Amino acid sequence: MKTKTLLPIFLLSAAVAVTMALPQTQAEEEKKPIQVLFTNVNIFDGFSDTLQTGMSVLVENNYIKEVAKTITKPEGAYVVDGGGRTMTPGLIDMHQHVMLNPPEGTASYQTRWDDAAGGAFAQHHLVNNMLLKGITTIRDIAGDPLDVAKAIDMGYLPGPRIYSSGGAISQVGGHGDWAGRNVPPELLTDKMDMTQRTQNSWSVTGPDEVTRAVRLNLRRGAAFTKVMGGGGVASEFDPLEIMGLAADEVARAVEISADNGTYVATHAYHDASYNRLLDLGVRSFEHGFLISEPTVKRMKKMQDEGKEIVWSFQCFMSINSFGSYESMPEFFTHEQKVKGVAVGKGARQAAKMMNEHDVFTVGGSDMFSPGLVERIKEDLTCNVKAGFTAVQALKHWTGNAGIVLKWSGPKDPYPTYELGTIKEGAYADLLLWDGNPLEDIELILDESKLHFIMKDGLTYKNTLVGVDSPIYRPVKTPLTRGQFPL
Repeated sequence: MKTKTLLPIFLLSAAVAVTMALPQTQAEEEKKPIQVLFTNVNIFDGFSDTLQTGMSVLVENNYIKEVAKTITKPEGAYVVDGGGRTMTPGLIDMHQHVMLNPPEGTASYQTRWDDAAGGAFAQHHLVNNMLLKGITTIRDIAGDPLDVAKAIDMGYLPGPRIYSSGGAISQVGGHGDWAGRNVPPELLTDKMDMTQRTQNSWSVTGPDEVTRAVRLNLRRGAAFTKVMGGGGVASEFDPLEIMGLAADEVARAVEISADNGTYVATHAYHDASYNRLLDLGVRSFEHGFLISEPTVKRMKKMQDEGKEIVWSFQCFMSINSFGSYESMPEFFTHEQKVKGVAVGKGARQAAKMMNEHDVFTVGGSDMFSPGLVERIKEDLTCNVKAGFTAVQALKHWTGNAGIVLKWSGPKDPYPTYELGTIKEGAYADLLLWDGNPLEDIELILDESKLHFIMKDGLTYKNTLVGVDSPIYRPVKTPLTRGQFPL
């Protein structure tokens, strides 16, 4: 009797033990790192003037574990034979406006499209005109894609990494004031004006309103702050010659940003605005196509003294789109087109001075709305047409950009590893090119020459093997929560 009684109990206990063991084994298997070994690649690391030839790169999960001439294949690793192709870091666009991609630009939110449509336009371009063209990180520098960025980071949507300023901080009547000309003053509030309701831009008056806007952006996950330091082209009320936010307003933005360990970037064009903003502690300077050589020399001197400041060059829009009245976007008014032509005239001279004085530089497209956003990478090649070498242009869009992104400090949404470089301890954002862009920068515009795209250890494009190959898309890692990215 005892034997008959104990046998079912024994069998039940054994079954429970086996059942308990199975999930543990499966869990242990899932904990194993996903490794991808690239062999026979020629590396541009984001900083060097020449390629490192015949190299291997080992990726583990989402970071680069090893870079060496020869790496022993780890057990279970996928192997990608680079076949002598050029490997570069993923490209970084340092001046994007992903939420401003409706057909009519910034005015669209007032007349035709709501914020839901804005998000749909943004997601389409983030995938098709950025990630799948090798742009694996963007700095969004006016607009509010913060929830889109969150969804990308959680694996629910595909897309590049996004460092966003949240809504730009502008004075009423400044470059970030996109409300209609005849909107009554009582409606120019964050409760009624669509640009402020969508948090794509803030129209403020006084330091207290600046404080509130900056803190709201940072609360929602902004990595830095963008202020409007002068007039602009794509806005109605602000001639290029005017100043933007008042000195005490900019000072407050710098103070609140510094309190949060991050920095302020600015939109500005001329000497008076650049110099006031330098005095006030602004660190990232966009545009500047109307400044003179003394201001350029001052920026270089400050950099030599250890100040972390950078010039951000929007080449294509200033030289090509703003090259003539006829080339300006169709949705611009006559006044906007006149301003654009003035900017276009000064852009080549500004680039020449920055290059001659070796001012630390990054590149960003500033290209938004259909017809322009599809051509983002032409901004990088435009750097060469403006006098920079191909190596310099690639540094603007990789290594230099990665340095500036880390200025976000504790507000950095991707703090674990480095960006814009190929080295041990950098994020696995990697591209393989058929050819050498250091010798022929134009090849980056030919999508057939881009054979492999990896972002965060996930493969989004792979033309090296057939779709039935086990290395076609070795994309699932413990960090993707089981989501297939595309």
